[in-house]
Amino acid sequence: MPQVLQEEIDERSREIHTDRYSMSINEVVAMYQDGDLEVHPEFQRIFRWTIEQQSRLVESVFLGIPIPPIFVAQRSDGVWDVVDGVQRLSTLFRFMGALRDDKSEKDLPYPLAQGEYLKALYGVVWEEGIQAPDTELDPSLISPLEEAQRRVFKRARLDFQIVQKESDDQAKYDLFQRLNSGTRLSEQEARNCLAVMLDPTFSRWLEHLASREYYTNVVDITERKEQESYGTEAVLRYLACARASMRELQDMGDFGEFLTDQMRSFMADPTFVREKELERFEFVFTSLRDALAEKSFRRYYSDGDRFTGAFSVSAYEAVTSGIARNYEFWRSVEGPERSEMIRQRVKAVWQDSVFDTRSGGGKRANRRIPYMVEVGERIFRG
Repeated sequence: MPQVLQEEIDERSREIHTDRYSMSINEVVAMYQDGDLEVHPEFQRIFRWTIEQQSRLVESVFLGIPIPPIFVAQRSDGVWDVVDGVQRLSTLFRFMGALRDDKSEKDLPYPLAQGEYLKALYGVVWEEGIQAPDTELDPSLISPLEEAQRRVFKRARLDFQIVQKESDDQAKYDLFQRLNSGTRLSEQEARNCLAVMLDPTFSRWLEHLASREYYTNVVDITERKEQESYGTEAVLRYLACARASMRELQDMGDFGEFLTDQMRSFMADPTFVREKELERFEFVFTSLRDALAEKSFRRYYSDGDRFTGAFSVSAYEAVTSGIARNYEFWRSVEGPERSEMIRQRVKAVWQDSVFDTRSGGGKRANRRIPYMVEVGERIFRG
């Protein structure tokens, strides 16, 4: 076993090439402004720190308290892609008035809160005029740093751990997941970050689908779940159930890993045409909106012929994949007739014996989803 372990160590270590580098905050800001350092503004709403957390970081810089190294991956174009440390860098750039949001507009800071050791940080800004306009702090309590203090801050050094471009392509994403495993991210928030690093256009495409009114009209997502990117996850869940083969579904193993693998395959697969998938997505969810609207994924009770209760993920998987996997048939059915037929098929899903046995709480996703897709494909077949 020790020999096998050493062989694995030797093999994996060859796949990841790293280097260390130290530079001043001023040099890092220059790299960011020149486009040589990518901090992914799309991450801001996921990782955003409170002003107290931001103030503690600034305090650490002034006091010379060591800051954990920033992990970056060097891309083939030479740009450093931040893998871990987005919020630390964003905080420093924001405090100095250099940070820009995902619309390329200045992300202005609020005056600092008092530090644990430096109480006088309260109300401090980098310099006059660099602050968010909607601050509620009394203007008389806001004070800019002195020139000498700004110089000291800019000269403070940050350590970088660089994953070089020669590393295995998977290394950057594995590293992100490992470094952020203790961060309070939902699985989909972490998946969104990976999507941004792998292909920002795909990430924005997913968000575009999740924001469509016809989709939000039928998918009941609470505010808390929306904050955890559940709407985006549900889009990805739909795509996986609509496109994966039954063999892939039956062999999925951990569902989170399966969903991540499916997302990556969508980005790399030349047969995954976003325009066509958007067209099918729009058809599925507008058809459901017209047929049942917000009742589309609620439990059906034949006693009283009514849909009621909370959103059912099992019904979502069965119904959406059923229509999508029989897309050509449903496209051939006229609007009013289609709506009535969909209502009847959704009722049939809830009355199906396999669905009844395999759906519901407590069922692991990898033991439930293959059956939900089979039920949907069978019941919505033309």
